[in-house]
Amino acid sequence: MEQTYEIYTGDQDNYDFKRTRHMGFSGAALGVLCHHWYKVLDKVIIGKTFNMVTKKLLLDQFIFSPIMIVTLFGSLALFEKDPVANFKEEVRDKFTTLYQAEWMVWPPAQIINFYFLPTRFRVLYDNTISLGYDVYTSQVKHNKSLKK
Repeated sequence: MEQTYEIYTGDQDNYDFKRTRHMGFSGAALGVLCHHWYKVLDKVIIGKTFNMVTKKLLLDQFIFSPIMIVTLFGSLALFEKDPVANFKEEVRDKFTTLYQAEWMVWPPAQIINFYFLPTRFRVLYDNTISLGYDVYTSQVKHNKSLKK
């Protein structure tokens, strides 16, 4: 979706299938992490009270969001010419941008996720929200102007 938009706006000439494969690989890695993270959260913090949902939300934002962003850049760096240097550069230049966006999108989404949904539906719900968020993530990842 992001590439279609970039072609439409003239920021990109052609569809980059390699970019899609790399983002797909990264998304699969992140999906596995999400699946297990929600299981751990439900085992550690039991219940759906306001207090319990708040704890899950804070753990998700302060612990898991940074892990997810680092995993995103790390998994994508595997496909770059100099993976270690690329990873360090991406984290340095783009981590804060994505982390700020995480705070805008995920707290309201996770309140719904943690309060209303059983564990077995959490990754599906998360993936639905992620569809839009991942378009932004792809834009940030591939935006050369964010480099300092």
